[in-house]
Amino acid sequence: MGDDSPGLIDMEQQIKEVEEQIKTARGYHRLLKARLSSLNATSTTDDIRAKITTLELEKEQLSSRLEDIRTGKIKPVTAEEREVADQALQAWAKKADSRKQIFLELWAIARDMMPEGQTKEQLWDELGLETDGEGASLKDE
Repeated sequence: MGDDSPGLIDMEQQIKEVEEQIKTARGYHRLLKARLSSLNATSTTDDIRAKITTLELEKEQLSSRLEDIRTGKIKPVTAEEREVADQALQAWAKKADSRKQIFLELWAIARDMMPEGQTKEQLWDELGLETDGEGASLKDE
């Protein structure tokens, strides 16, 4: 049997050429895939324009505020005024903490005395309780 037949040699040559083409195509595929990932990671022109518009508006607002400070329309807070405000804030924070502690104690008593079958939410609504403005509530306790 002749392994060296011209048809077989031609087929082997074609297989080698096709394998080389596949190898080249895979490399090109990897290159295109990397380029596509890079393009997908970048912002579009419309996104960039929107960001520019937002930043320009922010710049105008800051410039306006800065101009008010420079012209004297807004006077800076003195160290003494800041100290008085800080002391007042601390005093009110202590009062708020005390009130919160009192509320927590009363809430614990009310919760312990809840009729069977009544939920915490129902008691909360029945007593007309509201949050402290920071979203804190005792409904989840």
